[in-house]
Amino acid sequence: MGSRVISSRQREILALIETEGVQYIDELARRYDLTTQTIRRDINALCDLGHARRFHGGVDVPVEGSNISLNARAQLNRRAKRQIAKRVAADIGPDATVFLGIGSTVQFVAEALRDHQGLRVITNNIHVALTLCESPGVEVHLTGGLLRHDDRDVVGTDVIKFVEKFYATHAVVGAGALSPLNGLMDFSYAEAQITNALLENAQTRVLAADVSKWTRHASVRVAPFNKITRFYTDRLPADASVAGVLAESSMQVVTCGEETI
Repeated sequence: MGSRVISSRQREILALIETEGVQYIDELARRYDLTTQTIRRDINALCDLGHARRFHGGVDVPVEGSNISLNARAQLNRRAKRQIAKRVAADIGPDATVFLGIGSTVQFVAEALRDHQGLRVITNNIHVALTLCESPGVEVHLTGGLLRHDDRDVVGTDVIKFVEKFYATHAVVGAGALSPLNGLMDFSYAEAQITNALLENAQTRVLAADVSKWTRHASVRVAPFNKITRFYTDRLPADASVAGVLAESSMQVVTCGEETI
């Protein structure tokens, strides 16, 4: 059921929820010049798939403190994620050893790496492995662990033990949320442990995350920004506190979108 294709307007509504928060039926109807009944049908479809949560007069993220489904995340900010992924892949040379972690943006990085030669990829992300399995120039190592069906990845101590057998030239990770105070945040302690293992065992530590991550709230600390070598994003929020924190960190910020605000 969760894999049902959603319309372009429904994807846009999901992106609005992700980047701007609560959306109201009347405002969405005016935005799209449609009846409230049509918008309500869109919202009902998204909620039935678990991508959003209804309340009287509007729609919000499913549950505070939990992540939305992988299928929903892959639909959000697709253009920005592809821009980020293309730039990340361009900065990874041939014959590199790359950790690719959990998350929808990392999936787009895998797509952008398909034509690389002599690449060795270590991942616990099932979608990444499937994306690269027909790329003859890419050697894929898939970790063992506990399969999470909705997220299409594996977690657990087996993942960490496997990762520790390698020292990668690059680790590419995402984040559930970004916090000026706490850095990388996630919704799952298991995911946070794995992300830390990837970062600890790599020379160049890459964070790939679009601007919407600054508006999300997750409860598990993953890593401070000083632990990251380069941060690839589409643009930066117009929040002075974010700009100040990034300026003080040792992390290089690479913006890949059309504008930075």
